[in-house]
Order: sequence, then C-alpha cells, then structure tokens
Amino acid sequence: MSAVKPRQIELFVAHQLDAPSLRDDIDIMSLPFFSIEKSPRRDPIEFEREVSGRRQYIRVSPGEFGLATIWDNDIILYLRTQIIEALNRNREVSKRVSFHIHDCLVATGRGTGGREYELFKEALTRLKTTTVLTNISTSEEIADEGFGWLESFKIKRRRTAAGADVMASCEVVISDWLFGLFLNSRRALAIDSAYFDLQGGLERKLYGILRKHLGQEALWHIGIDTLKDLCGVRRDLRRFTYDLKRIVERGLPGFELEITRELGGLRLVAPARPSKRAYLVVRPRRAMAAGP
Repeated sequence: MSAVKPRQIELFVAHQLDAPSLRDDIDIMSLPFFSIEKSPRRDPIEFEREVSGRRQYIRVSPGEFGLATIWDNDIILYLRTQIIEALNRNREVSKRVSFHIHDCLVATGRGTGGREYELFKEALTRLKTTTVLTNISTSEEIADEGFGWLESFKIKRRRTAAGADVMASCEVVISDWLFGLFLNSRRALAIDSAYFDLQGGLERKLYGILRKHLGQEALWHIGIDTLKDLCGVRRDLRRFTYDLKRIVERGLPGFELEITRELGGLRLVAPARPSKRAYLVVRPRRAMAAGP
C-alpha cells in the first residue's frame, strides 16, 4: 500500500465542516484498538491473527487514566475527516492540527455544555497516554511500531465577559502512524450519522466491523467466537452472545442482523448455549418501499 505524500506545512488549521460525513479507517473500524467499556479499562487489549501467512498483532496498554475508548475515537474521526477534506481540495496538511472544540463536539453529535468540554479534555488525555504496539503498517514497510494516538495536545482558553476562562480551541500533534492512515483516503469509509447516537460500546464496535466487511455484498457472516476477538471484549463467550442477541433485537443503522447455527437454512438460535458453530449473519437494511 502506497500512501499519498502531499507537501506539508507546520500547522494545519481545520475548517468547520458543512454537513459532515465523518470517516473512519478500515483497520481501526474492524480491529480492537479501543476499549468499548464506559468505565476505565486498566488491563491491555491483546490481539493476534494471521493474514496471508504473516502474523499480525496489536497490544494496547493503558495510561494512568485507562485505555482510550471508542468514544474517544470520535476525535480521531473528526481529525481524519478534516485531513481528507483538505487533501480533496488540494490544501496543504500537517500532523499538527488546530481546530475549534465546539466544531468537533457538534460534528460528532455531542452537546456543547461545560461537561462535554471536560469530557473532551479527558478523551485527549487518554489518546495521549494510551500506548499501541503493532506490526500493522500504514505503508509498504514491514515494521514493529509503538506510539500514542496523539504526541501532544494543547487546549487554548478564552476569557468570557463574566470573567470565566473557558476552553475555546485545541492544537494536537498526531502520531506518525496515525497520520500515515490519514494520508491514505482509500482506507477510509464514511460513517452513518446515526452511529453517534449509539450508546453502547459494543454496538459502536459492531457497526464498524460490519461497515468494513459487508461493503457492497448482499450477505456476510462471521463466527461469534471470532467476532468476540475482533471486539476486544473481556466477557466470556456465553455473555458476549447474550449481549449480541440484544443488539440483534434492537437493530443497527444500515444492517439486518441474525444469529444462526446453520448457514444453509439460516436457522435462528437462542444464545443460551453458545458455541463456535454460531454465526452472525448480516445483510444491508432494505429501504422501505414508498407509499402510493
């Protein structure tokens, strides 16, 4: 995979996105790079697989405030979309990015009250302190790499008429590994705005996995045991299958889901006795027919 190499500048100033369709990377969507738990996770995520005869691995280790979460990844979605939009307009880009916090919160479906700004700061801290070790490369080079999602961040404040200091803008330095992903827009897929309404971490992770793998196909399936590993969850298979069944019942934006043990007949199974023979079957959600 060869990445685009545009001419870079010292500081890239992000613009407000018009009706943004945020984009995520195909590997970050489908592999366990982030905690999907709302409470701080303080044990690492470890994942291995074999691709074309080569072992790939991911180890994500927490900092003082726990692992970066799938909700923290919303900031990365925003930054990636800003870089891609700039490249599409032949603008110069940089791994050092300045942006208004309000714009990021709005683009990712967040509120803009004081609590949301504090949560934003906490997310930046986890993105800075979480450490990733992996041999999944953003270029054709084969290498083992270690990095934090952000090399640094700075929150700039302004004084209100009432004399309070409030967060206004943010400047971040993106890691080299992550910036390499940003520069290759072919790896990015648009995210349905309904994604940001999903409250559960497993729902969000499942959406990303399905968004990558279903593509334009009419049907895709995956073993539930394999799906559990891709989600990076700590629950046992029985509990994971129970959680998955609840998501199947509620539904996910853009997908029709079914759990089955017989791929031929697609017979639905209750998740009371999970096994490696159980599968999640996925189809694109059919548009409702128009009325007369």
